[in-house]
Amino acid sequence: MLLLLVKPAARRRKKYSLVVEQLVAQGAIELVSHDAQFLRQEVSNYIAQFSEPVTVVACGGDGTAHLLINAVFDLPVTFAVVPMGTGNDFSRYLGIKNLSQALQVLADGESSSMDVGSINHSAGMRYFIGIASCGFDAQVNERANSYRGPKGTAKYVASLIVELKNLAPLEIQIRNGQDLQDHRVTLLAVANTSSYGGGMKVAPDADAFDGNLNVVHVAEVSRLTLLKVFPKVFRGSHVTHPAVTITSAKALGVVGNDFPIYADGEFVGRGPASFKVHPAALQVLHPARGQ
Repeated sequence: MLLLLVKPAARRRKKYSLVVEQLVAQGAIELVSHDAQFLRQEVSNYIAQFSEPVTVVACGGDGTAHLLINAVFDLPVTFAVVPMGTGNDFSRYLGIKNLSQALQVLADGESSSMDVGSINHSAGMRYFIGIASCGFDAQVNERANSYRGPKGTAKYVASLIVELKNLAPLEIQIRNGQDLQDHRVTLLAVANTSSYGGGMKVAPDADAFDGNLNVVHVAEVSRLTLLKVFPKVFRGSHVTHPAVTITSAKALGVVGNDFPIYADGEFVGRGPASFKVHPAALQVLHPARGQ
């Protein structure tokens, strides 16, 4: 049984709407709720109603996948994605590059147990499947989400240029293990997967199946340095810059004055916060080996 969570904006585009209608004609059910709490109840009702295995499908981008994981975490479902968003970093990470490939995966893909990250902050807890961030990239994300300009990566780049005038270090303390250390960072990204912003490989070696999170620490840099290094993120070669440090962690604490936190491109709350990996917590559908 396929349960489809469809991004409202995708439903209004003909090529995406036709795909949804095709799946519904084949027996899939389009979910009604777009609130995590009500969506969880809706999915739970279908699980109780049908005896067959349930696959929930995020028909959208990373934001749709983020909403869905926060609704179904720890429910007995398999998670799948059909890329209908602007960035589609999560589907790309899984090896799903277009609609036809996504439909093929729904038909005969394989499933594996994938890690999920969580963020505990003052307003509660949120799960994420891709990358959580604070500092300048969260600031840029905030701008991009309200920017009525180009789509995908172009929107993120345009937002970064606009936000350069507001570049300032984030003063935080980071606890990785027992040590609590002071830092002035340009950004801090906690990565389960490798990219965000439509293909920016901020954590190129992140592995969502290894039981760890990659912590990308970019020390305080000038505007000019940021502009010089930024293009390298599309190849993942920024990691050799002396201001960039990448470590792995199963849990991480970030303490500091009030700062925004984004995950999977969505605003999740404000710090201080703690981050944690939940190893092999989600069955996710991906292309079969050899496809």
